[in-house]
Amino acid sequence: MKRFLTLLLATCCLFLGLTSLTATANSLKVGVLANNPPYTIQNNSGFDLALSQQLAAKVKVIPQKSNSQLITALKKGRVDLIICDVSLLSKQMSHSQSFLHPANVLFTRHDSKTKSILKLNQKKVGYLKNNPHHALLTTLATKPQGFATESALLTALNTGKIKAAILTDYQYNQLLAANPQLVTAQDETDQKQVGQVLTKISDPKLTSQSLVVASFKKPRLQKKINHKLKQLQDNGTLSKLSMKYFHQDWTYQ
Repeated sequence: MKRFLTLLLATCCLFLGLTSLTATANSLKVGVLANNPPYTIQNNSGFDLALSQQLAAKVKVIPQKSNSQLITALKKGRVDLIICDVSLLSKQMSHSQSFLHPANVLFTRHDSKTKSILKLNQKKVGYLKNNPHHALLTTLATKPQGFATESALLTALNTGKIKAAILTDYQYNQLLAANPQLVTAQDETDQKQVGQVLTKISDPKLTSQSLVVASFKKPRLQKKINHKLKQLQDNGTLSKLSMKYFHQDWTYQ
C-alpha cells in the first residue's frame, strides 16, 4: 500500500510538472520596448509584436517605457521573455543566439572635419537614450552622450556639443524623409545649407545591432524558444518579418 501511494504521488508530481511546463511553453508574457518603431508601433503592430505571436499559442505583449524597465520586468518575473539588443544582457540572463542584425548609422554634418571612426576616438557622440547604443559607442572608444529626442540630438550636433551621432537605420531614414534639407541643400551656393547636410561616417554593418530573446532563470523555456527561433529562421519567417518591417533582410550579419 505504501509503495502504491509513493508511486501515485510521483505520478501526480510528474503530471503537474508536465502541465506547468506545457502552460509555460504555450502561454507567454513577452516584454518589449514601447513606441519604438518599427519594433513596436502605437497601433499594436511592429516587428517585436509579430515575432512574439510566433513564439507561443497564447502571448501577452507587455510594453515597457525604457530598456532599464524592460530588464527589471524580466528579473522580477513580470514577463517571461524580452526581445532586446545583446548589449543589454547580464551574466544572469539566458538568451538565444542573435537572430536579427538591424543596421545603425553613425553620421555627422557635411562640414565636419570628423568623418571617420578613428577621428572619433575620445570624442563626444550622441545617441537616443531609449536606443541601446551606449555600450556600442563605448566599444568604439567614443564618449557617449544621451539625448531624449532626435531634435535635441540634432541641436547638439549643429551647435558642436557632439562631433557625431548614431541612430538606427530606420530612424535615420525616417529623419531624412521628414527633413529633405538634411539630404540636399536647396541652394548649393549657400555654405550654411550645405554644411548642415548629414553624411554617414561608417558602413552600417560595422555598427549593427544584434537582437536576441532573453529569459531569467528559465532554462527549459529558453531551450524551447531557441528551438522555435531556429525553426522560424529555417522556414523563412524571420526573413519575411524583417522585410515587412525594415524593408531589408537583417537576418544575416
